Amino acid sequence: MVPYIYMLIASTQNNGIILSKTIDFRVSKYFQTNMKYLFDNYQYLKVIGNSIFVTVIGTVISTFITTVAGYTLAKYKFVGNHLIFGLIMLSRMIPGFAVLIPTFLLFSKFGLTNSYAGIILPLLASANAVFIMKQYADSFPLELIEAARIDGASEITILFKIAMPLLKPNIITSGLLIFMGYWNSYIFPLVMMSDSDKYTVPLVIRNITQASQDDLNYGAMMAALATSVIPILFLYVWVQTKFKQTDVSAGIK
Repeated sequence: MVPYIYMLIASTQNNGIILSKTIDFRVSKYFQTNMKYLFDNYQYLKVIGNSIFVTVIGTVISTFITTVAGYTLAKYKFVGNHLIFGLIMLSRMIPGFAVLIPTFLLFSKFGLTNSYAGIILPLLASANAVFIMKQYADSFPLELIEAARIDGASEITILFKIAMPLLKPNIITSGLLIFMGYWNSYIFPLVMMSDSDKYTVPLVIRNITQASQDDLNYGAMMAALATSVIPILFLYVWVQTKFKQTDVSAGIK
């Protein structure tokens, strides 16, 4: 925790304090100055908005897609089921940077570079999230599904009215991981984006660190890092209130 605590404290300091010979753990008065520097030089408020937009849209769509995909692979037996799951598992073993250039070339052909879609789409069907949801859905009792079918419920009704409510804690967990993936995404925005008006937080932090050593504003950089962590902390606290133990076996009885 020490680096995180120091990051928060350093965001209130200036270069003179941060670059002194000793580490100063006292809160100073320069946080507002550092934030003003970010607003004036990097349109930081707009950048935060860009990150929130990309992350929220991507998380909502991706969580839905991966939940349905994982549930389908776990509970429906169809031709190609094992092949599809095998391909998903195989894709988890391929490093993201290995497909970075092919992805960029494909997106450029479709005119998706330098757009929010170019950041959202590559992570939309996360293989890790599909794998996690399938493992969760495997524990979902078939008896509940069969009982609902006997009562005349359609497969869509079973998914939305029975499966999803009972899998809610697992869906929230998967959604949190997807949220963090989008919020912290650096490589795809770096490759896809050239318009500074559409930059996300990781790209702005990169730009700050690229300044020469004499011009590098360490206080502003620490302020950007500190504020970039806040949405994840708030989301985590909110998610903790949503976790409730779901006794799936009680539904069978």
